[in-house]
Amino acid sequence: MNNNSIPTEIVDTILAELNIGLTLVDNTGKIIYFNQLAGELLGWNYNLPDNNILSCHKKETQHKVLEKLNQFTNMEWHRVIRTPHKFIENTYSPINIPDRFAGAMIITKDVTEREQSLERLKKNSETDLLTGLYNRNLFQDIIQSYIRDSKPYGLIMLDVNGLKYINDHFGHEEGDRIIREAAAAIRDSVRDTDFVFRFGGDEFLILTSYQESVLKMIENRIKDKNKLPTRNSPAVLNLSLGYATSCEEKKMEAVLSLADQRMYQDKQAFYLGEGKYFKQSVS
Repeated sequence: MNNNSIPTEIVDTILAELNIGLTLVDNTGKIIYFNQLAGELLGWNYNLPDNNILSCHKKETQHKVLEKLNQFTNMEWHRVIRTPHKFIENTYSPINIPDRFAGAMIITKDVTEREQSLERLKKNSETDLLTGLYNRNLFQDIIQSYIRDSKPYGLIMLDVNGLKYINDHFGHEEGDRIIREAAAAIRDSVRDTDFVFRFGGDEFLILTSYQESVLKMIENRIKDKNKLPTRNSPAVLNLSLGYATSCEEKKMEAVLSLADQRMYQDKQAFYLGEGKYFKQSVS
């Protein structure tokens, strides 16, 4: 045995133990070699009539793949592929051995656990754990894109009525139930294109259209879901709301403040009228 050469089966064993798939393709995209794991993850098959990586790409992008396979630089490129059950990462390393081989080596790994962890982290950073709604941090990101694009918008500020009373008399678990119920009611009242955020403890915010007809429609849907508290059944969902648009105020903070003021006007009217039972003690 030549001491300077390593048998192919040893290389295959090492790659298998490292859970690494290896594929060699020439500069036309033809698959020259692949190990077992690469075949399992990427679906390579020597018996296929057209064993070419271009078959994995849309026709409109195939020319870009060929360009990369023929640009012999030291620059690697990466691609994460999402399948129904896995995330697969390919790392492409150009190879150019003059007069012998030109193409690329593709290192393939199953990165499902990593990508799912990243998805969970991203979701947790953008959503409220109690309600599953978007959180205040994500609102700041989305509204900035509206401002950059000069896109008009409407903001609806909402607040749960009587939550302190419910927490004090029935406990915070009941209060959390009301907050989750509020989130569901709001989510069911908006359009698919709207964004709903939990803005604070019992405050919610809807980013929606600036059109009065849309704002009024959402308001009516939410108000229809409100229940009136009574002395015997005070722990029910009731929301106050107010809205404002970017057509009324130039700065986002001013739009938000105007919506907040109108929401508190709605809340004050509620407490002076049908919300009076929240101010009574439980008998």
